Order: sequence, then structure tokens, then C-alpha cells
Amino acid sequence: MTCPSQDAHVYTIHFPQQRLCAHVQSYPSPSSTITADYVIIFETQSANLYSGGPLPPRIAESLISRGVVIASMYGGTEFGVVTKLRMDTNTWQYFEFVKGINLRWVAQADGTYEAQFLTSETHHVAIENLPDVSGYSTSDLFEPHPTIPNLWKIVGRIDDVIIHSSGEKTVPAPMEAIITANPIVSGAIIFGRQRDQPGILLEPLPAYQVDVNDSAQVSKFRNLIWPTIEEANKVAPAFSRIFKEMILVVDPEKPLPRVGKGTVARKAALTLYSSEIDKLYETVESNSGGDSVEPPKSWEVADLQSWLIGQISDILSTEAPGITEDLFEHGVDSLSATILRLRLVGALRKSNFAVLAATITQGIVYSYPTIGMLVDVLAKLVNGSTGALNVSKTHEESMEEMISKYSQGLDASLPDPIQASTGNLGAQLLQSLLLNDSVARVYTLNRPSTRITMYERHRARFQDKGLDISLLSSPKLVYLSGETSHEDLSLPEDTLKELRQNLTVIIHNAWRLDFNLSLASFESHVKGSRVLIDLARSSRHSSSIRFLFTSSIASAQSWDAKTQGLYPEEVVMDAKYAVGGGYGESKYVTERILAKSGLEATSFRLGQLTGGPKRIGTLPMLLGSHSCERCTTRDRCHGLPLSRALEWVDAVEQHARNPTEKDTTNIPAVKLIDFYRLQSNVDDTLRNSGQSTFESAGLTPLRTTNVEKLSECMRTLQPLDETIIKKWVRYWIDAGF
Repeated sequence: MTCPSQDAHVYTIHFPQQRLCAHVQSYPSPSSTITADYVIIFETQSANLYSGGPLPPRIAESLISRGVVIASMYGGTEFGVVTKLRMDTNTWQYFEFVKGINLRWVAQADGTYEAQFLTSETHHVAIENLPDVSGYSTSDLFEPHPTIPNLWKIVGRIDDVIIHSSGEKTVPAPMEAIITANPIVSGAIIFGRQRDQPGILLEPLPAYQVDVNDSAQVSKFRNLIWPTIEEANKVAPAFSRIFKEMILVVDPEKPLPRVGKGTVARKAALTLYSSEIDKLYETVESNSGGDSVEPPKSWEVADLQSWLIGQISDILSTEAPGITEDLFEHGVDSLSATILRLRLVGALRKSNFAVLAATITQGIVYSYPTIGMLVDVLAKLVNGSTGALNVSKTHEESMEEMISKYSQGLDASLPDPIQASTGNLGAQLLQSLLLNDSVARVYTLNRPSTRITMYERHRARFQDKGLDISLLSSPKLVYLSGETSHEDLSLPEDTLKELRQNLTVIIHNAWRLDFNLSLASFESHVKGSRVLIDLARSSRHSSSIRFLFTSSIASAQSWDAKTQGLYPEEVVMDAKYAVGGGYGESKYVTERILAKSGLEATSFRLGQLTGGPKRIGTLPMLLGSHSCERCTTRDRCHGLPLSRALEWVDAVEQHARNPTEKDTTNIPAVKLIDFYRLQSNVDDTLRNSGQSTFESAGLTPLRTTNVEKLSECMRTLQPLDETIIKKWVRYWIDAGF
């Protein structure tokens, strides 16, 4: 029999003789849909199958706790039902495909896969839409089970995936399913295409509707729904997290448009609220947001510290780190740093120190990356210290202090490769080592992940770079999961003994790539380098072990080539030539520590990597926005003056000072104005320098005499040409940019 629920959210087909229920959702429904009458039926069935929409985990786990057996099923009109009946409640979200189907998985850049069903002897698709073979492209996205082979979970659709301005991708369906399960929510749509971060459009049920022009009512609703948003954030990667400031409440006078079966019409809803969404981003990205936050009880150190701990805990949806711990090592990223700064500005504006709000720069969290440092600088600021926001130590002093700290004990006499291997360079190195017959064993040490297995991380990177995936099953490859900043690398003692016994080469290739951070935020990486140095010094082959460190050309970022020539290949002992961003400074610090280690060590100062021979990596690594118009008229040409970089930046800067609602969308360069200003100044300096040749963007030219003697590849290396540029563009297109 068919039993439609009262509000037509769930249709149940009950087969009493087989003790089986199949539940087909017409759209994600509130938890109130599943009534006690239904639960009684569910409890008597051998299995309860659901399909047609996501089942919120909270509801599923509640039913399972009462002994209800839940299983998912998957199929389509175009290819039929293609999954087995599984009754394992531990993996209720996953299903296994039946044997005999010809299934092609198409990897996406975010670790998901699109399912394509190809015609086979036993299974024929009803509709064909693939250009190369007979088959059907579903546009459905799946994730594999992290540990159990052949189990898959559907997570959304390709056309619903949100590509942010950073190039990262948010899959909204799993998060929306959790949020719409809240009984006060009628509809939810996540947005953020070509934006820095996602936001969410929430439609309350009539009993919870608010006046969207009343900030107090909006704030109250945000707080009411916030625990559910936090629950959804837990299933999402960091770049997909929704902050409280990014909740946009639907106006009762402008309800979300819906299609026939009650589902919110995503595109129509985003179009309807486009102006409100633009205004929300403008508010967050300017100094005008943050007014909903309550300021500290007082601006004394104790109250300020308590307030900051509460704000950071709220932003991260977890316990705040200790007051001396680096925020960026505990989950804070560029987005959450922006939100924290926004709240600081809002708190000052609502206090007696409103005039100080304008002094809180975009980079305050980067310059003072611990709670203690922020408390100290803010307390000084409100107490009238005019130089509070000036960094007290010089960059050289900070570098020398860190070098001294992590060089202690290295003056004592000295009594298989290991590397970070999931990045671009790491993947290339790993393939080379596995193909080298003289290498007996390769240990890869990478940070642990709760989302996917170490093999899956490597597989995704190898596939993305066009490398040989079969090498990842090599018997000489050992996957290790640990933390280099821990004294024991977070590895079991027997594993450490094995490493000390076998290692002959260490390739240190793990480093955070973030040019916004200060040196202090890279200290854990410098500490990790010292841990690996100590591992090498304590190994059986300590007198001959090779330590290879991937440094950066940024370690020479303040070298003046015009007056001093090419940067030397040797370690330069004066820290002033490394002054600049924290990334390059930390690489320089590690070069200096390695020079004191007594090991046979080599630092490779690398620049932008262009990828392997098959697929060229992204450049720049942080993707921006783009637009293009097809040229239809080719026979008329009017000369236009070439705008110099400085003039172009001046024009962008005018928009950045007083941006309109559409500027951040139509002119995405306003978000990178500091970077462009730096580059334009370099451009102007180079044009007026009288030099005939120089490195692009004013980068430091490096001497390569010694390395050319050792490497034929370096001796014969050719400059970048049009062919390489075309491969970059092709890669961007393939990656969905």
C-alpha cells in the first residue's frame, strides 16, 4: 500500500508480507514529518529503504537508536535501480552497486566523483548523453567510503556545486539536508559562487518569521538556528563553513520560489535575493559589518581575553586554542580571520572607543596571531598607546630569535626517503622515487585526515596531475600519518625504530602555503623541521644520511640584485635579505638551522611549479574571477594606449576605497588591492631602474652555477613559452575554473 504523509513530504510504500518499507522523499523535510505512527511501522520492518533526497543524519541516528534498520537505494529513470540491498546500519548512508553494470567514475577536483553508466551486455541505458560512448551521464556526485571498498555515498549534483573565487568547491546538499531537518526551517539555499566564502538563505516556518529590517530579531533567529549551522559545518571542509554573519533570513513578503513538488527553486531563489546577497558580502568585506556582536564587558585585559576566547570559539565552532597558541594552527583561516576582525571592529564601534575602529587593519589577526597578542595590542590601543599596532620586534630580530631557539643542541657531535607527498611537488617526487629501482622503500609522512584515507588523497593528486596511479599500490610504498611538530611525529615507537634503522634520505617537502601569515604562524613548521633533523641525527646512518629541504625563492625576498648581483647558492647569514612575508622568512630560518645541523643537507629554493609533463599545475595557485567575450569583428582595429600597471591599480583602488554593491562582483580585483599595489610599485621601479633584464614581477634572480654542474636538466632548461601557457589555461578549464 502507498501511504503519503499528511504534508506530502515523504511517500511510503509498505509491503507487509516482505516486512519492507520504501520511502521516497519529494523534498528534504523537517524532522516533524516523521511522526510516532511512522516510527511504529519502521520498527517492525526488516529494512527501511530511502531514496530521492538526503536523510538528515540526526534523524537517521535517532531511528537507528530505536532499532530501525535503514538502508539507502539509488537509481534513475534513465538506467534503473542499480544498488544492492544492504542492511548495515553502521554504513546506512552508503550503497554498493550491483555486479554487471559498466560504471565509469569521473574524478572532480574536490575529491568527489560523477557516476556515468555505460551500456553493457546486461544493462542498457534508456537515454544516451555521452559524446564518446553509449551511456548516460548522471551529473550526480559521490564520495567513496574512507575505509570500505566499493561503498559510495551520494553528496550532490554537479550543477549545484558552488565554485568560490579561490577555486575551492562547496557541495551544498549534505549541509542543506542537516539544516532543513531543523523544525523551524522551511527552506535553505547555500550561495557563494565566485565569492570568498559561502552564505545561506534561510526561510523560517511561519511561526518563526522575523522582520528582516529589525537587526535584533535577525540576530535572535541567527542565534536560534546556530547550533544546527554548527552541526552542518562539521561535515564540510573549512572553506565551506558558514559563519553567523553569512546567514541571510528570508523576508516573509518574498517567500522562496518552489517547483511543483515543493522543492526550493535554487536558481530562482538566488535571482530573487541577488541584491540582498550582494549587500551581505559588501557588509562583511567592509568596515560596516559586525554591529550585531556584543562588545566585552570592559576593555580590561581579563574581560577582553574572555570575550576574544568566546568569539574565536564561536567562529571555529570548537574550543578556542590556548592564549599563546597560534590561531592559524588551530583552524583559523583567511575567512575566519576576516570575521574575527569584523567583530573587533563592530565591538569597538559599539563602545566608547568607536574612533579606534578605523585603525583595525585587514591584517591585524595575521600580525598578532595568538589570543594573548591580540589582547595585549587591543588593551594598549584603548589605553591610548599610539604605537600599539606597530610590530615591536624587527623582522630580523624575530628570525634570529627563532633560529637560536631551534638550533639549541645542534653543536653536539653526531653519534629511504620520507616526505610530504600529497601536494604538487610531493606527488612528482613520489612517482620518481617509486620508479627508481635503487630505492628499496619509500615512507610518506602526511598529516592525518578524517575525511578520506591516505591512499585516496594520493590517488586524487596523482589523477589530477596525470601520474601513474598503479604506483600507489607498490609494495615498497609505506603510508604514514603523523605530525612533524610532535617530538615523536605522532608515530608508534616501533615505527620510529624502523625509520631510524632504514632511512638514508629525508625529503622535507611539507609547508603551509599562505602568503598572508607572519613568521610566528610558521613556528610549528620550523619546529617540525627540527624534529626531522633530530630524527636524522639519531638514525643508524646519521653520518651519511641526506637531508633535502624544499625552500623557496621567497627566502631571498629583500635581496637587491641591482647592487649585489645574483643571490648566492650558499646560505646567506644576514637575515635582513629575507625580510618580507612570513612564508619566506620561515624558509630562511629553516635554511639557517639546517646549516648548523651537521647533516649532509641541501636546500632547494623553488619558485612557481608548473606541474608535470602531462598536466600543468595552476598558476596562480589562488584562482581569481574571469570573464570573456567572443570576438566577432576582426577587420577593424583602433589603436588604444597601453595602460601601465600603476595607472590600472590606481583605478581599482578608487573602487576599493568606496565600493558599491556590485564592485566586489564586477571588479574582483578590489579584494586583492594590497597585492596589486605591491606589484605595481615593483613594476614602476623596474621601468625606471634602467635595467635591461630582470626577473618577472621583480623576483630575486638566483645564481645557479653549482647546481648546473650537477644537473643536466638545469643546464638545458628552457624559458617558459606559449605552449606552457596554453597548458595552464587548459588545466584551469579542466579543473572547472
